[in-house]
Amino acid sequence: MRASSILNFQHSSISSLKRPWQHFKDGSLWYGFSKSGSKRLPLTTKQGNKNYYKGTRSSGIGRLNKHARYLINWSKVRTYVVPDLSKTELKALVSPNSPQILQKISGYEDGFKNPEFALNQAINFVEHGENYSQTDLEKTQYLDHIVNPNIENNGTFEKLEEQK
Repeated sequence: MRASSILNFQHSSISSLKRPWQHFKDGSLWYGFSKSGSKRLPLTTKQGNKNYYKGTRSSGIGRLNKHARYLINWSKVRTYVVPDLSKTELKALVSPNSPQILQKISGYEDGFKNPEFALNQAINFVEHGENYSQTDLEKTQYLDHIVNPNIENNGTFEKLEEQK
């Protein structure tokens, strides 16, 4: 069989398979992108493991110095200017004249920190819902008095109130 016309321009049949315009500087052939080997490209979030967080550098309000301390550039810190709302017709969601509700606890040693108090509050919430207190706060001058149910059932709560 005769050789093709391309072989007429090459020195040998192997040289016709080479791409003479794609060589590395050391003379080895370059056949395009390699399927194996390391790509020295930055990682994306799809390539890292589950703990890899790349971030977007969107909160870069400072930089790390050589001692690994974060120095804040105060010109990059976001500041929000609140307009003067005294002359607007907009109303607040909660009136500034609304009364403050105070809570008083009796029958628990640590007050709000007592785990028995937290348990009783959870039981009341499950049994009666969010608003389980039947007291009228307007009549008690917005003082919510919480009493340990063990003391309330034994009748010693009235004795505590009489002592005060």
